Amino acid sequence: MQQRSKPAVLWALLVLLQASTALCSQAQLSPQEVFCPLEYPRYSLEQFNSSAVRPYLFGGIYNSDRECVNCKRGGLWSDFCGFKVTKKMKDVPFWSNQLCSSSSTVDAVIKRTLQMDDGEDILSMTPCDLWYFLRGRTTWIVGDSMSKDFFKALKCFMVEFTDLKTYHASTNYTAMHYLDSLPGFGEPHCMHMPHHTRICQVHAIQGDLFIQGNRTKVGVLPLLQESLAFSHDIFIVNFGLWHGETQQPAYRENLHQLGSFYNKTRLKFPNLFWMETPKQHFDSADGDYKVEWIGKRKGPFVCQPVEGVSFKSNGDLTAAEGDAIADYVIRGSWRNIFAREILRDLYNVPIFPIYNVTATAWDFHRVNFDGQECSHYCHPSIPQLWVYMFKQTLKKYRVPPVTDSLLSELNKRRKPGCASVYERDEAKLGAPRPLDLTLKQQQQQQQKPSKRRSGFWGWLLRLLGFGS
Repeated sequence: MQQRSKPAVLWALLVLLQASTALCSQAQLSPQEVFCPLEYPRYSLEQFNSSAVRPYLFGGIYNSDRECVNCKRGGLWSDFCGFKVTKKMKDVPFWSNQLCSSSSTVDAVIKRTLQMDDGEDILSMTPCDLWYFLRGRTTWIVGDSMSKDFFKALKCFMVEFTDLKTYHASTNYTAMHYLDSLPGFGEPHCMHMPHHTRICQVHAIQGDLFIQGNRTKVGVLPLLQESLAFSHDIFIVNFGLWHGETQQPAYRENLHQLGSFYNKTRLKFPNLFWMETPKQHFDSADGDYKVEWIGKRKGPFVCQPVEGVSFKSNGDLTAAEGDAIADYVIRGSWRNIFAREILRDLYNVPIFPIYNVTATAWDFHRVNFDGQECSHYCHPSIPQLWVYMFKQTLKKYRVPPVTDSLLSELNKRRKPGCASVYERDEAKLGAPRPLDLTLKQQQQQQQKPSKRRSGFWGWLLRLLGFGS
């Protein structure tokens, strides 16, 4: 894996141009090697400890020592991925509420990460480390809102590789109609990157939508694999929180359906991974939201830790001796217990293990329209750790990079959808500024000091013998 040194702004422009055109063209590509098209200096542990820089996962893409064109273009993703509430974003609570309320929260996540055995690797991770696996593929993220949070964290981490637009997943009208008609809004949206690389998310909230399609004409995964996906694509799938404890039998059945489907299709589509369900931290004994609360309780809630549960530096969980509830929680709570027993142990489905890092993360949840909630995590915090775990999972299961010959072959096949679409409330934030306007503004900013020197300050400096 190489990182080539290029003039930052010019190379960023080339990447953005490829992101916006490569997926919509038939131009032949013949890359000579897997290399990272952007340059990221790898920060040291000393820099993190001194707070000199932010890790890339937690907003370091926007560090002042870097030249990031997309960071200055405005619009939804340029602003959101800076992880700061801008003036415009204050008026769009759907997005501003997803951000961590203060920099101290982010500092706490970084401090927590430094205490982990692989903390330095996590904090020093660069987008180039992930590009090795993503290049030339579509990564399909299919699941509920937790999966969407993973999609957002991934999109922000790779923000310099995109043109900051969101696209439909396909020009296949029939497929798009089915996906858009999913209960809870299917939203089959993608981000485009160079070299036929995409990250797409499909919002499928419950397990009966995945294989059998009990409430639709076709299951999501059969539809994707038969109509839209290539065999080298990656699938991250999850359902869980929309299944309450009274729906456990149906949940188990849906897991069996998924496992059976994977075994039937794994030779053609080997890169399917089950994303574990993150931990909730409501004021119940085990932290889970309870079915009997529906219609009776709403936010704001008070998030709290599960007593007796500890997170070790190696990523394992421990329970206080003799504490049955803590022991139940460290085993994953019922959703992950079932998923591991059925998917992992019975059908050998690869697991994307995110649960443990959430088990004690009770103080990193975010607010919604009703105030504090205890399911979703704010950005940047726990979802950013999932990005690192995603990379480690791909590495563990030896997902190979896309070969140059296959990358060139992709140009001869059907094109993915290229019609852009707005995310929710994105219109309120405005479109990203055009590249040429952004560069012009940067150039004007750089020229400001020299203009001041030509006036009074320039006269004073010359009087004192500085400059000409």
